[in-house]
Amino acid sequence: MLSDDLVPYSREGLVSFLDALGSFAPREEAVSLPGGVTGELLGYLYLEDEVPVVALRVEEATKKRRKDWEPAARYLAERGLPAGLFVFHDGKGAYRLSLVHARYRGTKSPEFSHYKRHSLIARPGEPNKTFFQRLRRMAENPPGTLEGLLEVFSVEAVTEEFYREFIALFQRLAEEVVGEASPGEKRDFALAFVARVIFLGFVQKRGWLGGREDFLQRLLKLYEETVGLGRDRFYREWLTPLFFRALKAPPGEKGLSSLGLPPEVVKALEEAPYLNGELFSPKPSVDDRGLYLKDEAVRDFFDFLFAHNFTVEENDRYEEELELNPEFLGLILERLINGLGVEGKEREVGAHYTPRVEVDLMCRLALAEYLHRQGLPLEKAYGLMKGEAEALTEEERRFAKQSLLEAKVLDPAVGSGAFLVGMLQVLEEALENLGKPRTLDLRKRLLQNLYGVDALGWAVWMTELRLWLAYFVELPDSAKAFKEPLLPSLGLKVAHGDSLVQTLGETTVPVKLPAEAEVLKDEKVRKAYEALVAAKEDYFHNRGVSREEVEEKERAFLKAYAWRALVGRGQQGGLLVEGEAERAEGRYRQIEELLRQEERPFFYLLDFAEVLLGPKGGFDIVIGNPPYVRQEEIRDLFGRFAPGAYKELLQRSAKEDLLLATSYTEKTAPTPSGRSDLYTYFYVRSLALLHPKGVHVFVVSNSWLDVQYGAWLQRVFLEAAPLRYVIENRVKRSFRADVNTVITVAHAPDPERKVPPDWPVLFVAVRKPFEEVDLLQEVLEASRQVGFASKEVSR
Repeated sequence: MLSDDLVPYSREGLVSFLDALGSFAPREEAVSLPGGVTGELLGYLYLEDEVPVVALRVEEATKKRRKDWEPAARYLAERGLPAGLFVFHDGKGAYRLSLVHARYRGTKSPEFSHYKRHSLIARPGEPNKTFFQRLRRMAENPPGTLEGLLEVFSVEAVTEEFYREFIALFQRLAEEVVGEASPGEKRDFALAFVARVIFLGFVQKRGWLGGREDFLQRLLKLYEETVGLGRDRFYREWLTPLFFRALKAPPGEKGLSSLGLPPEVVKALEEAPYLNGELFSPKPSVDDRGLYLKDEAVRDFFDFLFAHNFTVEENDRYEEELELNPEFLGLILERLINGLGVEGKEREVGAHYTPRVEVDLMCRLALAEYLHRQGLPLEKAYGLMKGEAEALTEEERRFAKQSLLEAKVLDPAVGSGAFLVGMLQVLEEALENLGKPRTLDLRKRLLQNLYGVDALGWAVWMTELRLWLAYFVELPDSAKAFKEPLLPSLGLKVAHGDSLVQTLGETTVPVKLPAEAEVLKDEKVRKAYEALVAAKEDYFHNRGVSREEVEEKERAFLKAYAWRALVGRGQQGGLLVEGEAERAEGRYRQIEELLRQEERPFFYLLDFAEVLLGPKGGFDIVIGNPPYVRQEEIRDLFGRFAPGAYKELLQRSAKEDLLLATSYTEKTAPTPSGRSDLYTYFYVRSLALLHPKGVHVFVVSNSWLDVQYGAWLQRVFLEAAPLRYVIENRVKRSFRADVNTVITVAHAPDPERKVPPDWPVLFVAVRKPFEEVDLLQEVLEASRQVGFASKEVSR
């Protein structure tokens, strides 16, 4: 059988498999690689180019270490080869079968940084389902070209395969939820179960649950042996304590001995790490309904999920592992949420996945423009984002380092968190190139600067999950016994709410204050603001401040601010127009009513007060892929307003954003078209959230460039917000097949001045996949040409 021949690693078994493809010529000889590394040449695959197959012994094959495959990339570069198949194996029989290939070809010979590794991983004693699925496909359809070989190692293909199975299983899971609830509520319950099990799959991968990498599977087996499958007590009596008690208190302080579980289980749960976070807090209207899953439903899901290998490390621009990593599962759950209509149909929600290569590119463009706007020379800013820091002076290195450490980043439609995770990766890489090593403290500091909002509650959970995993993977093994919470509290960084329409009654609330606003100069308001910021800082770092205490500080600040901004002004003679005092009193009473509500709506001005009322008065970078919802499908996902009223509020909010953030007046500001699609409103709102030196990067439909309803948005870029680049990829698309997209890079509007009439806008048409083009270099070259407004990228 295929499994017997290929796992554990056997040279003979792998050569036999490759030989059966018909394009493989075996060879047996030692080969020297750069860096003094010796490998074993197994032979060649003869496609358009010859593809060497080389085996290399490494210390631990399952670990993603760039130093393991750098010699392989240099070996290919020295020979001018576009690709090679490498086998990285260790003494335990584990190995990764990796396709290392050139990411693009420039004018220079390929270098290590121009290569990328895609890996299938095989571990003895594990199911290795993805590994065998892809090799079976390779055997059934032997690749005749390098493109065909790339398809074998395609993350997209693996994702589709996994999703087809996953969606069918999830639908059955939701149908088997027991209890009085609507189909939608049962789907929510099933989704919560899936998200929690997936997170624990990563936790157990580190051996942090009962000292095993298969703790959940072992838990189910013990239940079968002691209780018996089919009695339907596993979820209620065994999983519920794990979800809601074992992870919410320090090791040894869980109080689980009275539950009647086997001693082995109690011991494991008592020693479980202290993983704070909303994922393991009971969710209102989901976990308080008495719902549960039948034993067989849990077993079937475990059998499916744990047939695949888990890895806690995210893919990056240099490496892709075809395993269950946080990015992969974030994508699957995002598609599930949107496609199943857990909180709305995909067509109504408009959320679409952005390919990681595109996310990485957009993050680098945003940071390069940000550094340039902060004062770093353009070529050096772009060079740093390309991994080249040598040209920077010592003073420039210090300046760039500090600027990157301080950059506040927002995704106003965060989805599964792809852009925030991408920013974290690119920031760490750039800082490492500047001499700041990757540490747990650095990652925590960067996480504190990342913000997101989404109208879908589950999207918020998925983003938090991915950011937590990014931190969790760096924790030392000793941390599992720590008495303090292990994870930073992200509940105030990623918010559930409406990014576009924020109201008190029917009155829209601004996203920030005008630069000349006097309200924060009031002593009471200033003290309330400082107390709020300090409480949020302590909450993030788990310094003994609860979410409820932060909310109390929010109420105190909002009350002081509202009194000073509304009623207090009148008492000081600031309200001169007849009737305005009464209206101010009315708005203040609305705020008092809001403060009495158990759960208030999201307000940028309050929830992200430390940024929007801070020294800069806005975010450094706003980045994202806003939802694509056609104008006739726009609705209020929170059910507050009818579609017509909601669209009117969108238009009013956009107009107010323009008056707040630009030099427009009431008479000169463009009026949003009633036929505008939803993403156009995200443009204006997010531009208003920037400070005057901020940078804006979106990937959106290109329809606003050439249809009548986009004329008002075109005016905004021509007159108020300097548009830097419009990048169109004519090969790959970021949304579904019927939506053509562009990446736009813009500078924040300046409330004091308009865009100069001679401001150049660079239109870049990319005729190859992004991964085959050094787009940062192309953009930089185009930028050097003053007044050059169009550049075709075809090489």
